[in-house]
Amino acid sequence: MSTRRILLIIVILTFGMNALTGCQRARPLKPVTITVSYPSAQQFYVMFGYAFEKAHPHINIQVIQDGFEGDDDDLFDTEADVMYINGIEQYKAAIERGKLRQIPPAILGETANSGALSPIVATLLASASEDGHYYALAPAFHSEALYFNKKIFDKYQLPYPHDGMLWSDVFALAERVPAENEDGSRLYGIQMNYSRNVTMNYILKAGETEGLSYLDPKTLQVTMNTDRWRSIWETAVQAFRAGAVYDKEEDADSMQRPAFLTGHAAMTISSNALAYDFEVLSHFDGGTEFDWGVVTAPVDPLNPDITNFYEIYDYFGVSSASEHPEEAMELVRFIAGDALNSRLVAANYPNYGLPAVTEYIHPAGDHDLSPLYSLQANSNRTAGHSEIEAEIVAAFQTAAQSILNSLLQNEITLDEALVKVELQGQEAVDAAVLELERNRQAE
Repeated sequence: MSTRRILLIIVILTFGMNALTGCQRARPLKPVTITVSYPSAQQFYVMFGYAFEKAHPHINIQVIQDGFEGDDDDLFDTEADVMYINGIEQYKAAIERGKLRQIPPAILGETANSGALSPIVATLLASASEDGHYYALAPAFHSEALYFNKKIFDKYQLPYPHDGMLWSDVFALAERVPAENEDGSRLYGIQMNYSRNVTMNYILKAGETEGLSYLDPKTLQVTMNTDRWRSIWETAVQAFRAGAVYDKEEDADSMQRPAFLTGHAAMTISSNALAYDFEVLSHFDGGTEFDWGVVTAPVDPLNPDITNFYEIYDYFGVSSASEHPEEAMELVRFIAGDALNSRLVAANYPNYGLPAVTEYIHPAGDHDLSPLYSLQANSNRTAGHSEIEAEIVAAFQTAAQSILNSLLQNEITLDEALVKVELQGQEAVDAAVLELERNRQAE
């Protein structure tokens, strides 16, 4: 057979295959409607729904807004194909009750038209389940970092904060900041957004960094008179006494801008949202351009490459009762990391969190935001005190703050303070538990 004839046959066969493929692609897919549980239909459509339906014209989305108030039974009493879950405790409960389908591991590597999910998100998702499998995906995660005012550090010739600082380093650096500005106004080394029990919350934050617990979630037993807690108290109390820490209590609803944002504090520890707020705040009345830097949040000296300060608030999983699991899984993949949509959400809703695919993080000017996601997530982290009722936690913190105040006024020693915190803190916790029980019985 001649070469020319062979080429002609190849062309005919190729044309036929392409024509067949074209016919297959042209065949319309069967229309499907899938339901999604979410608190706001409008918000869901704007952030995810419209873009998904455009990319998948045969899939229609219907948002179910019912079932977001009450206990877990109410929250999971939904017939939605895709379940929205708020917070790690609800996520764990949904897994334990068999409400979610397992997410195939391959999806974590390539979510829709995206790159791989961040190891941070993958770790947090897996660590929440006892079997280490994934039962939901997340479009974003939240992080904390240490922000600093370059102007203050330059003015007083102080070294900038750096990645991987310990809390003892932060307190020591805060103490080097002068107590007053040149105009005589008060200046602090560090300020954080605590409205109540301020100095005690610094101590608790430092303990959380090191993975320490002061209140057992199951037994509600108070523990604080230990060597590691004592070390934290020592360094913190020294900074408090030096006046390096902003310690004023303020109304949580106060419109007053925090001391860090008015140039009266050199450092703060805050969420990823702050990186995008500087420019916005500069346009407010009295606002100024802010020359800021950011480094990793303080770390645990025993685990300097790991942080406890990553959180996922929004989870999306496929209901185990879904009649359209493939389409529902496609929507979950899209929410978690569609290339175009994830970038749009990151740009238009910077406070929603950092994208689960970190390459889609929206820039904040020319600032390096990697300190917000450069540390590893703690795979052994528990929910901490988030599962304890707020009234119980508040009762302990108020009692502990009173004892700390006595220490700062030199009325008691540190040894006495730690003993009192355990004894009086336990009494406050027990009283709060009894009060909650009485209230429940009265309802």
